[in-house]
Amino acid sequence: MTSVDENENYMVKQAQNVRISDPSSAKAWILTAKTLYPNAFNVQYEAYLLERDGKNYEEAAKCFSVIACNFTNQHAELWQEVNALTNALRNESESTPEQEFYVKMYKHLTPEVQHNIFVHTINNSGDNLQQCIHSYILMFNKFPKTATTQAPRLLEMLAEGMKADPDLYQRMLVEEVLPMIQNKPPELSPLLACRLYTNSLEYYLRQIMDDDKCDTIEAWKNIFKVLMLCGQMMGWEPFLPFSKHVNQNVYWDKLVKILRGSPAGSSQVLFYATTLFIYSLHGYIRKLRIEDADVNHVLVEGFIDWTPEGGEVQSMDWTPDGGDVQSMEPPKFSATTTISQELSEAFLHAARCWQLLNTEQFQRDFSQLMLALPLSPWISRFLFDLAIYFGHRDEANKLMADMTKQSTLVQSLQILSLNLMQGSMTLQGFQCILKILAELPATSGQLLENISLKSHRHMIFLPLTKIALIQYCTRAIVSRLSRTLFEPNCSDRLLGDLLALLQLSTDKDALLKQHIFNLITQRKSFNLHTLSNYIIATDIIEELAFIWNSQQQDDANFELTGSPTSGGGLGSTSAAGAAQPRRIGTRGADKGARDEFKSLIRQQIARCNENVPTLVANFITQEHLTLAQHIFGMAPAPVVETIVIK
Repeated sequence: MTSVDENENYMVKQAQNVRISDPSSAKAWILTAKTLYPNAFNVQYEAYLLERDGKNYEEAAKCFSVIACNFTNQHAELWQEVNALTNALRNESESTPEQEFYVKMYKHLTPEVQHNIFVHTINNSGDNLQQCIHSYILMFNKFPKTATTQAPRLLEMLAEGMKADPDLYQRMLVEEVLPMIQNKPPELSPLLACRLYTNSLEYYLRQIMDDDKCDTIEAWKNIFKVLMLCGQMMGWEPFLPFSKHVNQNVYWDKLVKILRGSPAGSSQVLFYATTLFIYSLHGYIRKLRIEDADVNHVLVEGFIDWTPEGGEVQSMDWTPDGGDVQSMEPPKFSATTTISQELSEAFLHAARCWQLLNTEQFQRDFSQLMLALPLSPWISRFLFDLAIYFGHRDEANKLMADMTKQSTLVQSLQILSLNLMQGSMTLQGFQCILKILAELPATSGQLLENISLKSHRHMIFLPLTKIALIQYCTRAIVSRLSRTLFEPNCSDRLLGDLLALLQLSTDKDALLKQHIFNLITQRKSFNLHTLSNYIIATDIIEELAFIWNSQQQDDANFELTGSPTSGGGLGSTSAAGAAQPRRIGTRGADKGARDEFKSLIRQQIARCNENVPTLVANFITQEHLTLAQHIFGMAPAPVVETIVIK
């Protein structure tokens, strides 16, 4: 150590000894040292510390400027102060008294020095990627014009950081960096721009999927902003900004216009279509659940009206193999609930985008995008519904195994729908009906319109409510049983069971009911086993009374046999069979027989205010062996215990 160094260190030591107890003496020592040794770091740094401790912002800024400009590549003490300064600037809103000093001192630095501090910090960050990125962000905030030239480097760093910590660097990209460059986006390579958009999309999708409190409208508005920004970076034709009031047809029409003017496999079309697909998919999945009512919807096969032609009954189900020829027209959606229209529109828009993106020109890149995004739960449900929509039963069966775990109620309903799609109910489908009725939800709901339409295949968004599920299961059984009405040995029991089921039907089943009544009228006797236990619908009872009275007036030998009344209410098959059935004939009927018949009719009409859906559900569960015998020709082993639905 030279004598000069010794003298320099001596003066600095003297200043340090009295810095707290006698600041004036300390300042005198430092002024002398600065005069003698102006290029000594220790002297200049001690002068800065003296001003810092005295909270002299302006003088401290002057001293700091000297150090920052003349000693940039050495001395750890300097970089400790630089880090303290940049940390304080990043947390201006929540600063401590110490940090407050750095913020105020920074304001007294010249713009050149301020900028140099950030540049030197970035250059000396080494392997500390996070510190380097924070310094870039600070520099862009303080010097927005630097973003034009420096943003590409920052975006590359963010993309690199996402490999190690996606959550951290995606948040920094979306919340801090993109808002700063959106007014003047830099030019980026297509690969980097697409990568940044994919990461931004992933960030917002995780928020939408994982956070119940997420403002989804705001999230989609931001997604579309990022899409437009990346489009600007790559010189794409602008897409449309997001608005929840814009019909999705407007977005689709814009996409088609861009598609027509783009080369095959265009990245522009790929990303616009992918965004529109995910937006439509999110709307579809979200609308499947009515949050206020806590009701989910499930896409299921609809039914076709019963219309006899040429003495034969038309199939009530769509039959891809045999029977009617499969129509090339896509199925319709029935307006069963107030939300059916919105659900069908969202589904069809998602389906159109999916079909476009799975064409040869986009399929490979789109598949890679889907693997990178957290969409598995939505995609599996959508693909299953899509397979049902297009009538691809085998594919739907395979996809069911890949879906996220669902309740047994939903699974049974989906299996039943697949069963009906094939054109004829199987034992598996019938077992699903019994399982559904054993797991009915507490939400009551109401009867649906349009679950059965004329002549063409259609789909239903079925709400998982008690009444809607009973109605769907009942219609499935009616659909199957009504095919047997023209068989020569159509039993009384089958006709009676159909009448019991048809109590839940709408006016559309008037033809089917009338056909059953015509068959009853043509017979000499009719055993209505289900009358006193299950038939309470006024229109059916009045028609039976009309048949009995007509036969009596015509002096016909017509005998109506009903189930015994002693069991009352919801008696089971075995109970009904054990008691003596009541036969009320028309030939020579005396006043007692007529009074007995009238009493029976009055008894059933008195029950007309009972809950019909619950009554029909109990009928199916308690008489399931007989119903299975009607359908399959023999009674299967019981699959669920007989229960009374309340």
